[in-house]
Amino acid sequence: MGEMAGVQSLVSFKALSINPCSMKLPCLASLFAALMPSLASAQVRPPSAERPPGPRLTTPAEPGSDLTITLLTMGVGEQVWEQFGHNALWFHLRRPPSSGGPIDVVYNWGIFDSSQPHFIPHFLQGRMLYSMGGYPYEQTLIEYKERDRAVWAQELDLTNAQKVALRDFVIWNSRPENANYRYDYYLDNCSTRVRDAIDRVLGGVIRATFSGRKTAYTYRSETLRLTQRQALLASGIDIGLGRPADRPLTPYEEMFLPMRLRDYIRELRISDGNGGTRPLVKSERMLLGTVTHPEATAPPRWTPTFLTIGLVIAAAFVFVGWRGARGSTGARYGAGILFAIWSFGAGVLGVILALLWGVTDHAFAHRNENLLLFNPLWLVLTVLAPMTAVKGSLSRTTRWLTFLLAGLGIVALVLHAVGLSREANGEIIALALPPVLAIAWVVYRGTAHPATIPA
Repeated sequence: MGEMAGVQSLVSFKALSINPCSMKLPCLASLFAALMPSLASAQVRPPSAERPPGPRLTTPAEPGSDLTITLLTMGVGEQVWEQFGHNALWFHLRRPPSSGGPIDVVYNWGIFDSSQPHFIPHFLQGRMLYSMGGYPYEQTLIEYKERDRAVWAQELDLTNAQKVALRDFVIWNSRPENANYRYDYYLDNCSTRVRDAIDRVLGGVIRATFSGRKTAYTYRSETLRLTQRQALLASGIDIGLGRPADRPLTPYEEMFLPMRLRDYIRELRISDGNGGTRPLVKSERMLLGTVTHPEATAPPRWTPTFLTIGLVIAAAFVFVGWRGARGSTGARYGAGILFAIWSFGAGVLGVILALLWGVTDHAFAHRNENLLLFNPLWLVLTVLAPMTAVKGSLSRTTRWLTFLLAGLGIVALVLHAVGLSREANGEIIALALPPVLAIAWVVYRGTAHPATIPA
């Protein structure tokens, strides 16, 4: 009776705002009921002419025997939130035409609603709420085909009892009072939720198998690998990540990425109940391919490029500073403007990094050594640099401030040189340190041996 009441309570439509890591799609809550086992499978066969009449009951099918569960993995896409891929669990219930035919529902944990109260403040503070829900399988494929995103399907070889347990957990999780969760882009996201749901019915096999060794990957390297097609975005993320993003990951932790979960699940073997093992993945196929969104296989190597950019900027600073020191009025104005632009950009970045560390829950932006290169002190130089370059005002203060900023940059370099740094920010040092040293040299040369500046 309890099970029948549960079935009846689920036979209702409820419109949800669904976004599988990006999109808003209608969730058909009424499809949940199709995942519950039927209690009306026993029937009476009509009496045969050759046999005496009498009741003959068929044997009910074992719960879960008509259910197939498949891990769907969606490849990278064009939008920012699509560049890490996505995944979901596809529940296929076999039903005869007389009962309405098969039912296919896809559940994912990547739903967010930008219209929810305080969305932007929560996003900035690292306190976003995500939720989970289900929607039709056919609609899923249509959406990803339109976006030219690859989709892989891995049927899971679970026992009937495990399938029933996973089905029941997903239905429980999809209830409004259970659907929301506090999102963390590395530790608790749409992929880790899928991983944990599967591991829940396997008795912790995934965690036990993949937590005992380290890989060569880090949260930073994986993030840069997948965002490198948008260089400005990737560079901003690189600057914003701190030391916590640079520790080597276990395969279990790597499963924050849907594609890594797909790869590791592919090699997992589980108990067959008879003293042996069997692959967890019963079969695998590619449902959709992609032409425009191939997945990068390695993180970018940007240090030479960033160093070249840093040296070019430094050379420009030295040139205008040298010309200004020789008495060129235009060069002095040019130096003041260039130094102010750099100082303002570095100062704003410094404020952002300080706030990320000091007042937000973005744990992977904490303990960020890039504050040695970009910090709020640069905002002071935004005002002082033009005054000193054009009029020679406050030259002593400007000189000591540039020495301090250059010294902090050198500290960042030395920490790497002597092996004390655990932050993989060598390319950021290559970009930022040459301009800082150039500004310090120009200010020192101009204030130690100032040219005659007209009143």
